[in-house]
Amino acid sequence: MRISITIPSWYTKTSEKEKAFTQYEVQIQLDEDHYTRKLRYSTFRDLHKKLSVKHKNLPFPHRRIVANNQHPRFIESRRVALEEFLCEVASLQPIPGILWSFLDIDTSEIKKKNSKLPDMMMVKEQCLNPVPVSVIRGVCSGIRIPNTC
Repeated sequence: MRISITIPSWYTKTSEKEKAFTQYEVQIQLDEDHYTRKLRYSTFRDLHKKLSVKHKNLPFPHRRIVANNQHPRFIESRRVALEEFLCEVASLQPIPGILWSFLDIDTSEIKKKNSKLPDMMMVKEQCLNPVPVSVIRGVCSGIRIPNTC
């Protein structure tokens, strides 16, 4: 199975009840299946917090407290960093089950299409040696998941 995760764009939203916030458009390609999710930074932060228990070296963009976090240049740099974060998470073997939940992807459908996947997903998560960011960037456009563990 081949997985590709990108964040090609972002949108700033405003409402009368809330201050302005940004949603990042996450596009996921699993073989021939395509999914799109719109997620806020806080959702990514929650994922990072949960993953950090076992995977200490995952890069993640920090919150910006003092300056304007709605400036387009800041949002774009955060988009790039969030995409790198997701690509690194997707490169973990086996892929953490929490990533599927975060992306709101029904793994039962994936399991039907790839009979080897249930074994991969049932393996207890383990922290592998950290992969250099340069390697992650090189494979972000299409990560090959081996058919065996």
